[in-house]
Amino acid sequence: MKRLITYVALFAFIASIISFGTAFAGNEQERLDEINRQIKQSQSQLNAGRQKVKELNSQIKNLESQINATEKEISNLENDIIATEKKIEAEKEKLAQKERELAAQNEGLSKRLRAMYKNGDIGMLQVLLGSESITDFMTNMDMVQRIFDYDVEVLKKLEEQHRLIEEKKKELERLQAQLKTQKQKKEDKQSDLQASRGKVADLKSQVEKDNKALEEMIDSLNAEADRLVEEIRKLQGDQAYIGGEFAWPSASSRRVTSEFGNRIHPILKVKKLHTGIDIGAPAGTEVLAANHGTVIKADWNNSYGNVVMIDHGGGIVTLYAHNSKLLVKTGDYVKKGQTIALVGSTGNSTGPHIHFEVRVNGQYQDPRKWL
Repeated sequence: MKRLITYVALFAFIASIISFGTAFAGNEQERLDEINRQIKQSQSQLNAGRQKVKELNSQIKNLESQINATEKEISNLENDIIATEKKIEAEKEKLAQKERELAAQNEGLSKRLRAMYKNGDIGMLQVLLGSESITDFMTNMDMVQRIFDYDVEVLKKLEEQHRLIEEKKKELERLQAQLKTQKQKKEDKQSDLQASRGKVADLKSQVEKDNKALEEMIDSLNAEADRLVEEIRKLQGDQAYIGGEFAWPSASSRRVTSEFGNRIHPILKVKKLHTGIDIGAPAGTEVLAANHGTVIKADWNNSYGNVVMIDHGGGIVTLYAHNSKLLVKTGDYVKKGQTIALVGSTGNSTGPHIHFEVRVNGQYQDPRKWL
């Protein structure tokens, strides 16, 4: 009778422990659900932030294109201004030359006129006395008139040439002024574009900082979620390993593109432990469960993308990351070789592949030893 009472008491004690563990596991599950909700919300914000960065990069590229085009226009205008200045200098030299010719011609004509005025009738008398006949006199007078008319005509031509050169010089000066005005406008435009680019770059920098903070928060939440998953698994009772060899997790490829161990991360460019193996496979092909077990996570993870974790008992968990689509949900029991997801490149990934991990009591193992 005493032994029966003892067994009953022991059974009640064990039942209370199990009940307590189940209740505690329930609380942990609620916390896990809340963390997963926060992860999804933060990931949505991060996706929006990344899209904003893409848009800002596009704006920066467009502004840089406009700046380069404006710089080229300014350079062309500077060349035009220099060429116009040279033409103006050439016209100034022509003008100076014509002024010298006018001055010389004026001086020659003035001397003759002064001589004729000074000599007066004597000059006419000399022409008369120097003539052998009236015909010769008329011829000499006609020659004098022709010389005078020629001087006047030369002066007129020189003055006309001077006027044309002056007009051309003024036209070139107007063109130069227009070019300088255009150049100033282009420089003002370039200054505005550079200011706009600076503002967009500052905004991009701030968005990238916000994205970085979100990534760190999501990573922290994912780490907490993984800890809770492990805690729940332990609280619910750690079943023995179901046994058997693991199946290859890809239905279409056996090509391993990156082994387990330390390597230079392809995105972060720093040396890190590669916690699994990468199997290169076409996007959309089947991802297979390595063994029977219970799905303890089928959700989004910032680094892993769409990820599935399966508990095989005995503290052994497998993980399948970067999937394009998940075909199971948390709590599902899956069989060895069952399709659980489709190959993708979500999360921190450079191309379609399966990132496959094996964890024993939370410690990373080389999957090669299990396959």
